[in-house]
Amino acid sequence: MKNKSLFVGIGIGMLFGIGMVIGTVIGMKSNEQTDAFKIDGMVLKAAASDSSENFSMATGAVSDQAEGAFFLDTLTGDLQCIVPYARTGAFGGHFKTNVFNDLQVQRTKKPRLLMVTGNAQFIGNNRPGNSLVYIVDATTGNFAAYAVPWNRQLESTGRPQSAALVALKVGQARNITLGQ
Repeated sequence: MKNKSLFVGIGIGMLFGIGMVIGTVIGMKSNEQTDAFKIDGMVLKAAASDSSENFSMATGAVSDQAEGAFFLDTLTGDLQCIVPYARTGAFGGHFKTNVFNDLQVQRTKKPRLLMVTGNAQFIGNNRPGNSLVYIVDATTGNFAAYAVPWNRQLESTGRPQSAALVALKVGQARNITLGQ
């Protein structure tokens, strides 16, 4: 009876081990099929945001090889994005705008600005970067979506680039309309 229990235990343990190996192989195969970034064999895909009363920060992929860091100063309305170049290891892109005009923020009022990023895959020769940044004033409901005017040729040659962020859509979050 003891031998039978021993063999059953070993059999169950082996089945459990085989299941773990199969699960690991399937997991590794599914990670290989994503379009995420890989560094030293590890798959990386990051987008994050955080905020305080006076400042917000978010990240988003600007190109296939570069991620931008977006900074929003809620006291001044200044929105900036800096982008490191993978080839040089230094920051090569700097883009900025002021969101107060697009959001119709009155200079005497203190807005409650929220910021997040999202992915976009535009088509064409003069397409912007792969990340959009969305800003909304929680007090009025006014919002704006901005694109990074990314130049892939400057990135590939390591030359710096700087321009104004492009407002793609400005509107009212409580009553969104398209075609304006």
